[in-house]
Amino acid sequence: MSNNNGLIRLDANKLAGLDLDELAPYPDEIVLSGKSQHQTHHFDHDELLVAAYQAAPALLDLKDYPQDEFMYLLSGKIIITDKDGLAEEFLPGQAFMLKKGFCGTFEMQGNVRKIAIMNGDKYSPLSEQ
Repeated sequence: MSNNNGLIRLDANKLAGLDLDELAPYPDEIVLSGKSQHQTHHFDHDELLVAAYQAAPALLDLKDYPQDEFMYLLSGKIIITDKDGLAEEFLPGQAFMLKKGFCGTFEMQGNVRKIAIMNGDKYSPLSEQ
């Protein structure tokens, strides 16, 4: 977790997807296709949750996304399509913010790995929604 000096080091092995913790599967009702298999490591979980996240290819149907989440893509490809059908693609090295309340699909292609930052006080995995 964080140091008393206010520094949070993001371990390179965790960012590479090594030794991450398994997460509970996504709820069946949001998995449109693919595997419900994903892992994470929380570097810090205080006011902000700072995490490495990895997932197998999957297409998720998101309704009223529970929090604001900043994502920096390390590998794979993410395609986000809003409820009006507008699709946006993200590749490694790109960053984006998924706003609380988002409705649409979230497609992960390839081995998706990302750095995620969100409100730590309000964080709840999608598997617990």
